[in-house]
Amino acid sequence: MSDVNTYYLGSPERIFGTELEEGLITVSEARELCAKKYIRPHITDENLLAAPLTEQELASVLLIFPDLDTKPMPPRALSPMVR
Repeated sequence: MSDVNTYYLGSPERIFGTELEEGLITVSEARELCAKKYIRPHITDENLLAAPLTEQELASVLLIFPDLDTKPMPPRALSPMVR
């Protein structure tokens, strides 16, 4: 596990404190962002990071973040190349 992965296991309130204080995101969204960065540490594009998790990614994330409240991307939304 890389240091990036370990970092995002930390407190979402500490990691996204400024965004939370300014009301830019909710605590639930901060948890989801931590989970996405944990599973996708190599992604730096915020638009790609905001994309919904696939069912496989969500299953992996829920093992680490069991209280995460998010839905996977519907399979029909994926292109045939991704399925």
